Amino acid sequence: MKNMLFIAMLLVSVQFYAQPPGGGRGGSGQNLQGTNREVREFKASDVAGIIYYNEKEVIKKLKIKEEDKKLLMSKELQNYNSKIKEISFLNSETFTELNVVVKAAMSSGNRETAMKMRKKVEEIIKPVREEVSLHEEELNKNIESILSEKQLKKWLKYQSNKKSSLQPRISQNNEEGARSGRGNGGRRQ
Repeated sequence: MKNMLFIAMLLVSVQFYAQPPGGGRGGSGQNLQGTNREVREFKASDVAGIIYYNEKEVIKKLKIKEEDKKLLMSKELQNYNSKIKEISFLNSETFTELNVVVKAAMSSGNRETAMKMRKKVEEIIKPVREEVSLHEEELNKNIESILSEKQLKKWLKYQSNKKSSLQPRISQNNEEGARSGRGNGGRRQ
């Protein structure tokens, strides 16, 4: 694991010093359209799907009224959160290293290096994401018997929204290009 991170850092540093600022485009630091690119902060824990649920917020959101259901739901969420905290703790060093390496790769301005780094990050994060996913499935299975059908639907929607809030957003330029392809009911022209 440390060897992979060392190699990734070596690749980034070589690319960082080999390329002039702006990725060889005259040092402009701008993309082809001439607008500055926004570099979003990378968080390895977000990519791994590390989510903690606030019990009170969830109970309020799902409109759980019965005290016994509130207690059961609270217990399940506490159990899930403790498992996720353990995963997060065990991988905290890896997350920190990935955050530093990816930040360096993104600031280099070299798209090829960034794409290579993205693949490496996926390889490293994949086992963590799978473990989180298993605990998430277990949580959903356990609370299925607690919640009504309507509450379960709300829970799954809430959970989906929490996950999607961790995903990187599409930049405006990419969004406009995607919209133009949707103008004909999703068909390309």
